[in-house]
Amino acid sequence: MLPDDTEASAKKSASMFNDPRVHHFFDSDKHSGKAIANRLGWTGKVAWDIYLFYEAGVEWANTAPQPAYWMHQLKDSWAHKAHFRTGDGLVKELLNAMTKLFEGH
Repeated sequence: MLPDDTEASAKKSASMFNDPRVHHFFDSDKHSGKAIANRLGWTGKVAWDIYLFYEAGVEWANTAPQPAYWMHQLKDSWAHKAHFRTGDGLVKELLNAMTKLFEGH
């Protein structure tokens, strides 16, 4: 989404997370961002700076699955304002989503 976004920068960012449940990948054609935006009701848009949480065992097949929880950092955008989080609010919401998912299993 930004000029500095490259496969190398994606690999560098991915190295910050050492957890097999976290997946990073580089998608120069934005296929995944378009599919996620479409799943969230924004046809023709691209999702980015977005955090998605899924129930255990959910797989992406022909279409993007519906996340159990999600939030974004797109302040002035098409994305739903109720899911906008930054700073401490983002950290709190990320922890809340993880806690709810872990409590269910």
